Amino acid sequence: MKRLAPTASFVVLLMLLSRIGRLAHGQAQNEPVAVEASDLDRRADLIGKVVSVDDRVRFYQFHPGEGYDELRLKRTDVVFRLPPQLRPESSPRPMPVIVQGKLIRDGGQLACEVTALKVLPGDLERLDQAISALPASDFANRKAWAAWAERRGKSFKPEDKPLIQRARSIQADSLRIESEQKRVGVDAPGEWLRLAEEGRRKHVEEPYPSALAHKAFHARLNAASKADDVKEVLSAIERFFPQASADKDAGRVPLGRWEQAYATDPADTYRSVPAHLRKALDRRLWADALQQLLEKQASEDPRSATALSLRAESELPERPKLATDLLERGLAAAQQNLGTLRLAEVNSIIQAYRGKLHNPQAADDFCRKWLKFQRDRLSETDAEGPVTLAAQYEELLQDRATARELLVRAWKIDPGSKEVAEALRIRGYRRIKDEWVEASPGAAPEGAGNPGGIESQGPGAATAQVGLRGRTLEDARRQLGGEPERKSFSGTKGQLIEQWMFLEPNRVHYVNLLHTPGEVQPRVVSDYFLPRSLVKGDLKPAR
Repeated sequence: MKRLAPTASFVVLLMLLSRIGRLAHGQAQNEPVAVEASDLDRRADLIGKVVSVDDRVRFYQFHPGEGYDELRLKRTDVVFRLPPQLRPESSPRPMPVIVQGKLIRDGGQLACEVTALKVLPGDLERLDQAISALPASDFANRKAWAAWAERRGKSFKPEDKPLIQRARSIQADSLRIESEQKRVGVDAPGEWLRLAEEGRRKHVEEPYPSALAHKAFHARLNAASKADDVKEVLSAIERFFPQASADKDAGRVPLGRWEQAYATDPADTYRSVPAHLRKALDRRLWADALQQLLEKQASEDPRSATALSLRAESELPERPKLATDLLERGLAAAQQNLGTLRLAEVNSIIQAYRGKLHNPQAADDFCRKWLKFQRDRLSETDAEGPVTLAAQYEELLQDRATARELLVRAWKIDPGSKEVAEALRIRGYRRIKDEWVEASPGAAPEGAGNPGGIESQGPGAATAQVGLRGRTLEDARRQLGGEPERKSFSGTKGQLIEQWMFLEPNRVHYVNLLHTPGEVQPRVVSDYFLPRSLVKGDLKPAR
């Protein structure tokens, strides 16, 4: 294909476009580069370029015959040379300025040939003028001006504290405006918390960041449906308010009229309360979260409520009703699962009813239910179970009559059992033919004071001591006033009996204590006297 030669008009057009491009490139290079005053000395790439610097004037330099032909800025040692048309006619005030000019190196000194100079109002006035010109909803430009003012205030020595404080006040206002704007598809509580954390990072003055955090956390707690959800919120609260969980004193500070206001509008109330009440509200927020967590955990796992009540009692002493409610819920759940409870758990429940709920009748009712459940499960051929259960009836209810019924039942299942016989003897019963009867004032308990056995010696042989049965070891020791002269131990199926002997001038006092697994102290199950004449063996005190 034949190639066409370019026409003259086309060549002219190409040359014109090239010239326009070079002119545009030159204009772009001549656009002033905005730069911080403190960077002028460090950036060699700016030499030969037009710069624009926004700073405060340190002073204007006066030279005879030239007038005020130079100025110095506060954050750089660069000399700014003023052309005649920009020189002040009289002694100028060192106000902030925006100065433009070409940065050059003159020997060993950096200088700027000034081409434009704009004198500005003071920084505080300038900031307020800019903010007042913004629309009420413009949080973004408020943030930008606040950032400029804080950065500028910190860059001078000494720092411009009034400017910094004003910047943080504007930053707080911008957080409030942004938090109140509703945006479709945005997690509002998450956005509030993000703004609160941003405020903390930027040292926005309180109470604004914390008030936003309260607003966010309350919304999240209201939306939480499961214990794990509440647990996440509680952890976030502890990160934002790390002192709240340990500040139990703050939990006891009365909030008065602020109580209901806080429940209705936590953020506005937090901003409005006196400063000394803010720690109390931080603690209140944390306590609300922990209470909600414990209640949801108890609902999801009712059997855990008793243990949860201990946590509530320890960590939330200002809310005693919570611990009580959780305890009652846990005890009610336990009664629905009697078959799974061990003796140690039963004892804990009894102590809770008696010691914390001050309801001994409920404790006894629970014991009866649990013991009846155990009794109904006994096998018709099991002699060991009734012996164990007899000790539990004595320990938990001091029910000696039912204990005897169970031991007699065990004897009928396994007549001649040494273990069953021993269990009956140490409780003050004796065998007459095929029956076991309680030792009366006219007869001594068979073998009661001597492991080798003693025989009944007729009327007046034994008398009972009233008042010790059912007492703990410590209670018995206090009532008896000292330690026994002798101690002995005997074991039967699943039980351990500790026997004390107190040697008196004409008689021996026997006290039998039953040791039960899971019980801290043994309890007295029988208590009687025998004349010395009926007791065989050495009665000297043991050394």
